[in-house]
Amino acid sequence: MRNELETPVAMRDIITALEPVSIKRSFKKRSILLYQGEAPRTAYALKKGVIKVYSVNNAGEEQIAAFHIAGEIFPAQWIFNKATSALYYYEALTDCELLAVPKDECTRLILEDPKLTRSALDYFVTNYTGLMMRVTALEQARAREKIMFTLYYLLFRYGREVSNGNYSVNLHLTHTIIASLVGLTRETTSTELSRLRRQKILTYGGQEYTVNKAALERALGEDNFKDVIVR
Repeated sequence: MRNELETPVAMRDIITALEPVSIKRSFKKRSILLYQGEAPRTAYALKKGVIKVYSVNNAGEEQIAAFHIAGEIFPAQWIFNKATSALYYYEALTDCELLAVPKDECTRLILEDPKLTRSALDYFVTNYTGLMMRVTALEQARAREKIMFTLYYLLFRYGREVSNGNYSVNLHLTHTIIASLVGLTRETTSTELSRLRRQKILTYGGQEYTVNKAALERALGEDNFKDVIVR
């Protein structure tokens, strides 16, 4: 049985604070929680599962922006008044359990309690750092570098250390999802992932990936992200 992704430490207190003012909801895998352009009725806090966040281009292809895991709140842009509607589609990548929270209650609880404010700041800074890694990955010219930098982003943002220097990324990823994440074809993505597995940078089985952090850093070059703290 695969281990579920753990709630980020920074968000545990926030989820606990939101529970008394929320309504519990469940969504089956592949359910759409929010449509791009839709005005949300409530904020969501994810208790269990994985949410895929994506847009759809003019050719009808999914372009994945991010994922949400247990303990995270969304859509943040709407919750904190940076958008009047959902900027992306939010789809259940697995069966999910959520808390539906009134927007005003969500922001009030976070902003009025200094401890919760610090927790939210820690979470959003971590998320920002991860997204900068994603930008770096997408800037790469070669498929190999695109995928390696993306693996580092996944390790940093969603990884859990399972043994000395080995990080499990259990987002229920497929080669197709990774291809969408990096903007490559599935065939190219599968070829590069197989090469990384032969080099013992990566192992995978089913939909769970394990990345050897030291081996990945050596392949990327010693100066890339060497000072980033991975929790």
